[in-house]
Amino acid sequence: MRAIKLSKSFATGRTEGVLNGLLLDLRDRLKPPLWEFINRAAKQAEERRWNLYLVGGIVRDLLVHQFDDRCPILFTDIDLVVDGFEGTAVTNGGIELAKILKQLYPNTRVEIHPKFQTADLIWKHDPEFDSLSIDFATARTEYYPYPGASPVVRASSIRQDLYRRDFTVNAFALQLTQPDRGKLLDFFGGREDLKNRLIRVLHPQSFFDDPTRIYRAVRYTLRLKSELEAQTRSYLNAAIDSGIHRQIQTEQTKVPGVQTRLKKEIKYMLEAPYWQTELKQLANLGALKFIHPQLTLDNRLFRQMQAIDRGLRRFHSFLKVRIDRWVILLELLLTRLDAEDGLQVAANLQLSEDSLDRLHKFYRFREHTLERLSQSQRTSEIVSVLQPHDLPFLILIAVCSSRSIRRKIWQYITQWSQIKPMLNGEDLKRMGYRPSPQFKEILEEVKIRTLDGEFGDRTQAETFVLKNYSPQ
Repeated sequence: MRAIKLSKSFATGRTEGVLNGLLLDLRDRLKPPLWEFINRAAKQAEERRWNLYLVGGIVRDLLVHQFDDRCPILFTDIDLVVDGFEGTAVTNGGIELAKILKQLYPNTRVEIHPKFQTADLIWKHDPEFDSLSIDFATARTEYYPYPGASPVVRASSIRQDLYRRDFTVNAFALQLTQPDRGKLLDFFGGREDLKNRLIRVLHPQSFFDDPTRIYRAVRYTLRLKSELEAQTRSYLNAAIDSGIHRQIQTEQTKVPGVQTRLKKEIKYMLEAPYWQTELKQLANLGALKFIHPQLTLDNRLFRQMQAIDRGLRRFHSFLKVRIDRWVILLELLLTRLDAEDGLQVAANLQLSEDSLDRLHKFYRFREHTLERLSQSQRTSEIVSVLQPHDLPFLILIAVCSSRSIRRKIWQYITQWSQIKPMLNGEDLKRMGYRPSPQFKEILEEVKIRTLDGEFGDRTQAETFVLKNYSPQ
């Protein structure tokens, strides 16, 4: 991962040039239709005497100059916050502005979340916007009624809205409306922390309120090449040592929101190029217990996960179906738990039905499958064992097996599964055979002998059929 390059004026503390340039920098990095959308949103807000701010990771990334090139970038999501002039609270302003923009952009779909005073404007495969989600929120404050709960929110000021966020480096707002268009709000020293490469929480209870911020903190240290600020590390360790994970595990129905956020963080981690480092750091911190109290990362499991990563890259050209790396890596993690716990965690994280079925098969059929494979020597026997299973299941079985078993599975994936029988149904019809129970038997026998290399060419296959089966 390349080092982050800060602008000269930022690094020396002269912020005026950076502040004046942020809006121009944003314009240069957005595709023109998206820049026009932001201007129209700002105009609609001004007409209602609202302030509109760009918040979140985009502002941070503009500050650290994370992007090297000057090509337009279509961000996958954009966060906007509505606030009243001079800090006046605006109830449901974000929702109202989203509805207004929906009328101007009828090809969008709007999703409203009144409980959180937010709305999402969504494009899907749009010729101008591609697939994009823009989040409209009302400036709000929040509190967590118990650890891991979804927050309770109420309208407030932009300052309070930024204070409720996780880290100082995410507590920026770029004003999009007049009279201070282009002004950067940084109430909590985020720029200084970016310069010093520190990740700092905004309040002591942060990791107790939302334990998934532990995962986020580690992720940001790697992504931004930063370190945890000393007091933040102390807060993080206190949350891990407090036993809060046990409360979350025993009150699943009470805190479903934390499972949704945890799944999102796991996905971010396992999709990242630095996933191995992040996973090891979380394991060393003891943070895997938030997935399950008994989940640990030993060297054997880590090597198996590395093997999956290498295998997916090496055999990419052989994979006829798309496999989400993060999903199969997570499934492998869960196989280290017993069947009941592993399946329960998968259900809590709302993994897909395919994942649940695959884990169920792994727990139920793994030993039986491995036993049959160890006894199979002929290619056709190996294919018969493996053919009923999908590719992700075979990958899970392979990395948990001996080298000889892995070799058989990899050969099946890359070679034997691609072999076609020397003859097919049309060939048999041409030879005078009619579809019947014998028809199926002939094709199966041809397939077996093709796999076992008994036919050198089509002529040998035809000779075998004519010799052993009489046309009806």
